[in-house]
Amino acid sequence: MSTFTQHLKLIQPELSDETHQTILDLADNFQKIDDAAEKNAPQIPTTGIYPKEYRLWNTSPAAGSYIGWVNTRTGAAAPFWQSYHRYHVGDLVVPAADNGHYYKCIHAGTSAIQEPSFPISSNAKIEDRKASSTWSPSRNYNHHDIVVPTVPNGFFYVCTVAGLSYSSEPKWMTSEGATTTDQSVTWTAYPLVTWEEQGTACLFRPFGKIE
Repeated sequence: MSTFTQHLKLIQPELSDETHQTILDLADNFQKIDDAAEKNAPQIPTTGIYPKEYRLWNTSPAAGSYIGWVNTRTGAAAPFWQSYHRYHVGDLVVPAADNGHYYKCIHAGTSAIQEPSFPISSNAKIEDRKASSTWSPSRNYNHHDIVVPTVPNGFFYVCTVAGLSYSSEPKWMTSEGATTTDQSVTWTAYPLVTWEEQGTACLFRPFGKIE
C-alpha cells in the first residue's frame, strides 16, 4: 500500500503497485512539486486567481525594494484603474484604494479623469464619469470640465476649449473624439465605460525590505 511524504504529501509507490497506477501517481507528484516550487516575478501579477499565502520572489531586488510579495486574500488579480484610458468589454480593474473587489468592463469606452466610487455589492454597476455634471445653459466652463447631456446618450464630454455655453443645449456628437461646438465652448466626446462588480480581489503585500 502506498504511503505519503510528510510535507508535500507525495505518493511513495510500492513495488507491488500496478505500472499504470504508478505512472499516474508520479505525474501527480510532479504536479505537486511544481505547484510548491518558488515563483519569481518582477512585480505583482495583474491576471489570474491566487490563493491566500501565495508567494512571489522579486526578480529585480535592489536597495529600498522588497524581497518579494505574499498574497493576503484569495481572489483575482487585475491592473489598477487608470484615468483617460480606453477600456474594452471584458477588461478587469481594481481600485487604487483597495476595497476588496475587482470589476469588469461591460460597456467599452474611455475612463474619466477621476476614479469612480466603485460599489461593493455583488454585480453592482457604475458608469465611469466621476466629477461630471449635467450640461447647463449660459455657464462658464473651464478646460477639462466634464458634462453629460440632459438626456443620457452613452457619452461624456470633456471641455477642450473653455468658454460660455449657449442658452440652449447643443446637438451632441456621438462618435469618439468628435467635437461639439457650444457657443464659445468646445466639447470632445468619449463613450462611457460601465463597470460591474465581479467578486473578491487578491491583495499582495511586499515583505523583506532590502536596506
